[in-house]
Amino acid sequence: MKGIYRILWKELVQVFRDRKLVFSTLVLPVLLMPVFMFGPSLLLNRLMQGVAERRQEVAVAGLSEEALSALRQANLAPVAVADPEAAVREGKYPAGVLYREGVYRIYARLSGGVSEGQVVAGKVQSALQALKEAKVAKALEQRGVPVEVLQPFRVQVLDASPERERAGGLLGFLLPFFLVVFVLSGGQVVAVDTTAGEKEKGTLEALLMAPVPLWQIALGKTLATVVMALLSGVAGLLGLALGGALAARYAGGVLTETGQVLDLGGRVVLDGASFVALFLSASLLALFMGAVMVGLGLYARSYKEAQSYLAPLQLIALLPLLFLQFRGFLELEAWHHLLPLFNVALLMDALLKGTATPGQAALAWGSTLVYAALALGFSVRVFAREEVVFRN
Repeated sequence: MKGIYRILWKELVQVFRDRKLVFSTLVLPVLLMPVFMFGPSLLLNRLMQGVAERRQEVAVAGLSEEALSALRQANLAPVAVADPEAAVREGKYPAGVLYREGVYRIYARLSGGVSEGQVVAGKVQSALQALKEAKVAKALEQRGVPVEVLQPFRVQVLDASPERERAGGLLGFLLPFFLVVFVLSGGQVVAVDTTAGEKEKGTLEALLMAPVPLWQIALGKTLATVVMALLSGVAGLLGLALGGALAARYAGGVLTETGQVLDLGGRVVLDGASFVALFLSASLLALFMGAVMVGLGLYARSYKEAQSYLAPLQLIALLPLLFLQFRGFLELEAWHHLLPLFNVALLMDALLKGTATPGQAALAWGSTLVYAALALGFSVRVFAREEVVFRN
């Protein structure tokens, strides 16, 4: 065990001597995460609010006076043109309206992402819908029919999610995904430097001359990778939590296409047992991926080649996590909690929502521990092959 500790300490000392590496791995995520995660959403929210409050010109043709009046009440300025569709296509107006044969046709440039035209088209649609409802109500009143006949009952959709899931908001959805991302990115730097980096510097041969078993060298380097991966994960989560708190305080939410307001912030509510379980899950994940990255890094001839191996590995590792967003359509079975990476993401998601069961945790932890042992065995085997260790 002393050999493992000395290898671990040697690698960590080398890492923390590099101030640039420490800044980019541990400090930069805290500073950049609020900007990357919530900056674009906050800016988009502000822009959409500004467009909604501003008065825009709208190309119109064939509209009645009452329709024009409805548009003016919606803070729009109708301008008569011969062809509203052509005027919008040429970029002269953000939206246009043509009334022909009993149909109001609203034109806007709707492709290419969120634009001012989409917001203005929504304002036009809301104004004409209000006009339609007012005309229907007036016609019913003239015939002595109460307006309530149009609404014999009301329908409400209420959020029945558990309290912890509602409190998480967007932060709770993003946290498992980004925790895995930070663990991978933080561990990669150390894994490459302690393997391919040592090959290039010529220090690996001297290390292998030391009276330390190969498995202890492999485990020491893997544990150094795990430590930096966990520290990077903690730094990233701090940045994510900081961004969520700022967004919840200053931004409110973003209006979605369905009219619902998506909360940008959120807060994570964890009891002591859930926090320990979350940390254990991240540690096992870091151990598994750290051993894989150390093995691949040692197999590479140079630092650059090692990076070319590990970059695709990150993409492959993130692929199962993309399916996490469809978990609401899945009927989870036991084997789902045995899939590498996906099992840890599922467990983290359940822990944050307060729905994790001991069986799920046992399956995810046990299977990840087995994968980590296999990956560590792969690393030791790579260390034992001279044609791999000394090729460069």
